[in-house]
Amino acid sequence: MRTSVLALALALSTAAAPALAHEHQKHFPMPAAVFQEHVDARIARAKSRMEANIAEYKLTDEQATEVRAHFDAVVAAVQVEVQKAVADGTVTLEEAEAVRAVARELGPHYQHQPPA
Repeated sequence: MRTSVLALALALSTAAAPALAHEHQKHFPMPAAVFQEHVDARIARAKSRMEANIAEYKLTDEQATEVRAHFDAVVAAVQVEVQKAVADGTVTLEEAEAVRAVARELGPHYQHQPPA
C-alpha cells in the first residue's frame, strides 16, 4: 500500500528532479490547461493504482478507508498548489517543481514494517 501512495507523490509531479531540470526546461513555460490535463491524468492513474493495490493486498474496509482518505488529502493539497501555478495561465518550471514538492512533503502514508 505504501507503494500506491508513494506512486501518487511521484506521479503527480510533471517536472523532473532539479538535477534533470535542464532537460525539461524546453517544456516550460507550459500553458495552464495542458499542465492541468497532465496533473489530472496522473491523479487518475494514481487512483487506479491505489484501488488495484487495495484489492491486491486485500485490505480491510477500515484500512481501505484510511488509505483513500490519505489519498484524498494528498490530492487536495496538490490541487491547491496547482491552482496557484495555473492562476496566470502559464506554468513555469519553478511552479511545476512547487507542485511536486507539495506531493513529496506529504509522503507515504504507511511506513515500511519489517516482518516479525
